[in-house]
Parts: sequence; structure tokens; C-alpha cells
Amino acid sequence: MVDFILSKCKTKAAFSAKLNKNGKLDLGKLKEKFEVVMETSILLVLKIEGIEIVVHRHGELLFKNCEDVSLMEKIAEEIYSSGLR
Repeated sequence: MVDFILSKCKTKAAFSAKLNKNGKLDLGKLKEKFEVVMETSILLVLKIEGIEIVVHRHGELLFKNCEDVSLMEKIAEEIYSSGLR
């Protein structure tokens, strides 16, 4: 179980997940496991269960167009479990 917090962004337009301890995500591992919508050197945009998630290398996840908190928690756990270094 990965220790993270899921909350509304400052703008209240989306939800974000952040690690409670410092950690980095291995974007290469995540690219192999999940559908990639867009890729840059510092982040990926993944599509999981129809939801786009902006995944930052430093560990922040930004969920676009989703209000289902339990689904976002499940997806965040899956991403963190798969990609934490």
C-alpha cells in the first residue's frame, strides 16, 4: 500500500494525488504497462479506464474529468505500485 493523498486541486477543476513521502516515478515502466496519450521528458498522459491522468516524474498525478474518488484512489494505487523507484 502506497501512502498518498488525493485532493481537489487549487483551482477546484480537477483532483490530484501526491505522495506523502518523496518519491520518483519511472515513466519508462509506466509507458510499458498503461496506454500513453502523450509523452514528454518530465511527464506522461495516461488513459486508464477512460480517464486521462497526467503523471509527473516527481510523483504528482492529475486526474482530468473525473469525480469518482474511489476509482481515482484505485488508479493512483496502481500507478504508484507500478512506477515508484
